[in-house]
Amino acid sequence: MDTFKLIKFLKTDESILSEDTDLSICLSADGFFFSLIDKRYRLKAIGEFKVDLNSGITAVMSNLRKCFAEVDIRLFNFNKIRIITPTNKNIFIPHKLYDNTKSKEYLRSVSLITGTDTIIESISDRLDTVSVFATPMYQNSGIKILMPKAEFLSQHQIMAEYGFEISKLTNNTVVLHRREEVCDIVIYKGSQFVLSNSFNFTNENDMIYHIIFTLDQLQIDTAEVTFLITGSSYTLEEKQMLSKFIKNVSYANPMETIKVGIEFDGLDIQKYFLVLCK
Repeated sequence: MDTFKLIKFLKTDESILSEDTDLSICLSADGFFFSLIDKRYRLKAIGEFKVDLNSGITAVMSNLRKCFAEVDIRLFNFNKIRIITPTNKNIFIPHKLYDNTKSKEYLRSVSLITGTDTIIESISDRLDTVSVFATPMYQNSGIKILMPKAEFLSQHQIMAEYGFEISKLTNNTVVLHRREEVCDIVIYKGSQFVLSNSFNFTNENDMIYHIIFTLDQLQIDTAEVTFLITGSSYTLEEKQMLSKFIKNVSYANPMETIKVGIEFDGLDIQKYFLVLCK
């Protein structure tokens, strides 16, 4: 009996040389999606699976193996492997102030840490910060055993690094990433990275309240911000509400530096944003 379901898989007709290709995997509540991008920034493949990655170390390893075998990937000898972990438990520390003996202390200042959490640190040279975040221990251990060279990052780091490039060209920048009933948000005031957070919401009014309150606290005028949305699909009501209160709302474009063939025409790039950003 299959323990997984292949939702989408698109690839080029060209051969894929794993040693010249980066694998990015983004975990989700009910599975994962992934991309393969080569050293010349060409998108080679993208896929999505529904699968249980919440049942212990052995099950995580076994289910990931089965999923990738379904698309003829059996060895994980890629140039780089990035594991993107959506989490609400995350904090950024300026690199020059970071003390690696205080990782739990940093994270406990903003989140409740449990005995089943693994604390991970990821250095961002682009931001000159260290991202400290928590991920389920069994997921982290299972993936590390299966893919020893994997680098773990939070979704906030991917968003913040993307926002960093946008902030060079705009006054203020917001990147909003939707995960069903959760939104992740990063904000630049001018070129300064000032906030990374996540919040739950139930409807469009709830969503806009969180956003407007946050911008008000940071003293950022909604008429003077480049507001980029991405992630899961937004309802018509949510998009109308955002446009009503924020002047410049548009979709993020993670494909600016990636070469894409006709095989990927019609791809929902917002859904796969986190594995398309380079």
